[in-house]
Amino acid sequence: MPAIRPGFRTPPASRRALLIAGAAALAAPAVRAQRARTIRFAHHVTTQSEQHAAAEMFARRVAELSANALAVQVLPAAQMGGQREIIESVSLGTLEMGYGESGLYANYTPPFGIIALPYLYRDFAHFERTVEGPVGAQLARDLEAKAGIRVMNWMTAGYRNTFLRTRPIRVPADFRGVKIRLPEAPVFVRTFATLGAQPTPIPAPEMYSALQTGVVDAMEGSAEVGFTFRIHEVTKFLSLTRHILLDGSFAMNAGFFAGLPKPQQDAVSQAATEAGKWQRAQHFEREKMWLDRLAAAGTLQTNPVELGPFIQALGPLQDEFAGAARGADLLRQIRAL
Repeated sequence: MPAIRPGFRTPPASRRALLIAGAAALAAPAVRAQRARTIRFAHHVTTQSEQHAAAEMFARRVAELSANALAVQVLPAAQMGGQREIIESVSLGTLEMGYGESGLYANYTPPFGIIALPYLYRDFAHFERTVEGPVGAQLARDLEAKAGIRVMNWMTAGYRNTFLRTRPIRVPADFRGVKIRLPEAPVFVRTFATLGAQPTPIPAPEMYSALQTGVVDAMEGSAEVGFTFRIHEVTKFLSLTRHILLDGSFAMNAGFFAGLPKPQQDAVSQAATEAGKWQRAQHFEREKMWLDRLAAAGTLQTNPVELGPFIQALGPLQDEFAGAARGADLLRQIRAL
């Protein structure tokens, strides 16, 4: 810019331009400071899943409640690894958020596995009283203290059933010798070992190929997982064992949460709570939809199971598992609800 000669008066229009340019230069750092902070949220299931729908709802509500100061980037379908890797990353702080569940949290605080014990709940209302009440609050506090993982809400992954390649399950003895794919969680391993099966933990992205190639004979999971991971293409039988009513939750790195300003903490907390309640409220309607879709595919023979013998066979496991996890008092509290 040429120097201004002594006695030269800048024209009014030029003075206005200089003032505008100066104001813009001063405002630039403020504009940069107002750019949304990104929260990366990873999960291991497909974009068809209700977990993904809840994550997208969470992202919308975080943007609204934070006045766009926060932006949630949803990373679905195991882009950041299997569920175990995702939760480990949240604990380490290399990922802000992920979708977790009690079986994985039990690797950090063993009593957490108690809320996924087989045939523990009398009904879904009993499950909700457990996770939304003092039991859930205590487990969440312990997990945050030991692993730096903050439980942001409570969801459900639904009842688990059994998909098989060669034969159905009708009585507990039918599980003997069956190589069954499980999540990488202690409560699942103990449950099927008790039934005489051969538990085989395999990450979710590898389920299809493990069944297709005969690495395992069966897998257990929800109707949604069975359809969205196309498990019905590589199995012939669906036995409605409904052995575990599994929780789920949005997990956030505790240090990241603590570093947010209070209004942003409130925004993510409220958005997560809303997403969890919405997901639980419509879960069983969606479960029926997935069961209907599995039936319509025409590749599976579905059989109901008399649950009494399974409840009897797995009853002692509840007390054994709780005792080993130093959670006998928690189990008593759950049973009393």
